Parts: sequence; C-alpha cells; structure tokens
Amino acid sequence: MSRAAHFVQRWGFTLARTVEALTVGVVSKPRRRLIDVVCAHYGYAPGRVRGRLPVVPVAQVADEATPVQLRAPDAVDGNVTTLELLVLARLVALRRPRRLFEIGTFDGRTTLNLAANAGPEAHVWTLDLPPTAVDATALPLAPHDRHYVEKPAAGARFAGADVAGRITQLWGDSARIATPDLDGTMDFVFVDGAHSREYVLSDAAMARRLLGTRGGVVAFHDYGTWDGVTEAVDLLAAGDPVWRSLRAVAGTSLAIADLTR
Repeated sequence: MSRAAHFVQRWGFTLARTVEALTVGVVSKPRRRLIDVVCAHYGYAPGRVRGRLPVVPVAQVADEATPVQLRAPDAVDGNVTTLELLVLARLVALRRPRRLFEIGTFDGRTTLNLAANAGPEAHVWTLDLPPTAVDATALPLAPHDRHYVEKPAAGARFAGADVAGRITQLWGDSARIATPDLDGTMDFVFVDGAHSREYVLSDAAMARRLLGTRGGVVAFHDYGTWDGVTEAVDLLAAGDPVWRSLRAVAGTSLAIADLTR
C-alpha cells in the first residue's frame, strides 16, 4: 500500500473516532480525557471571568535589581511563563524565606527555582495529587485539571539537581492532607494546584494554616486565565480582610498577597 493510501486510512480512522468522541463518546471518561488532551494541545484557555484585583507592575512586587538564577528556563504546557518564573525567583531572592510550601508540583520547574533562589538555608515542601487519586478527590476538579495530574513524573525537573536535598516531595489531596508538623512554620506559599473555585479556596485556607500567625507571602498562579482561580481569589479579596493586600501582577497570571502586613 502506498504512503498516500496509508495516510488516507489513518485519516479516516481518526475522523471516525473523533466523531465518536464528540458525540456518543462523551459519556465515557476515556473519551472525555481525549477532549482535554486536544484542548491542551491547541492552547485552549478556559478563563472567561474578568479579574477584579488591582493590577501592579512587576517592579512593585519584585525589584528588577535583585540577582536571580533561572533554572530550566524552557517551559512546557502547565508551567509558569518565563516572566512569572522571574517574578517568583526575584520575590524569594529578595525576601529570603527559610521555609516554602508549594501546592501543585507538576514537573518541578517552579519548585527547582524556588529552592535555588530562596537561599542555601531554605527548604521547599511541594505537594502533588497522585494520578491514581484523580477520580476520588475531596472536591471537584476543574474540567481540564486531569491533563495536568496525569503526567509522566511529578518533580522530574528537580530530580538530581544540586538543590534536590532541600526539596521534600509530598503526595496527597490538598483538601484532605493534614500537615500538623508544618502548620504555622512557613514563610512563603505558592498555590498552583487544582483550578476549581472550591480547590483554590481550600488551598488558600491551607496556605493560611501553613503560615500561621506570623504570616508571610502567598502567591496564586493562573489568576485571570482560569475561571475557578479568578473567582476564588476575587472572593478572598472582597470577603476577608486578611487578603486585602492581594494584587494581580501586570503581564502575568500571578496574584500575590503579603499576609505579614
């Protein structure tokens, strides 16, 4: 069979299965998963809710004169952008938090940069949902969260790095996990886990618990690009005086609050 004939055969098979997935197949979880994969591949941005936070320039959050290291600068779908990575790196390099917590490890690119820039005495704890738990979460996930949970290996970017000894990988559902030994001990929390409003509100409560009474910085990712994140962060800013310092950072999807003020 010629190469053209092979292509036509594959095209016909793909067309038939695509029609199935978009019609009767929507009742099947594996078929819905294919829709998520296609959306992610073509850069579908689910955010439609306009954020209400005040917007501040990058320089107001992270002094551009602060020297930083940018590790693993190449980004993949699911990573923070290069500018967002730079802002986070500058923020921790400037404030020098000793104990950092990340909700949502993904491939570990942000984890690696937090550890590299916070200083040699800093330690990062990072929490990720195991793929085996994706169908049994305590709260609803956003429609496209599954794609980011079902990845080859969480934390692959910091595996074997010189700072890996200062990173602790935790596994579990952020809405269920108990952290009694860590509560009240953190200086910095990065929230980049599930994107539903319910999970972001739950993760914000976890961040406050981790910081405790002495406070610290909380940074949210995907504000303004995911509806659930935007709605949750706006609710926090409007309804709780603790979060009154929340600001969106211009040119990014970061929303940052300083709970020490």
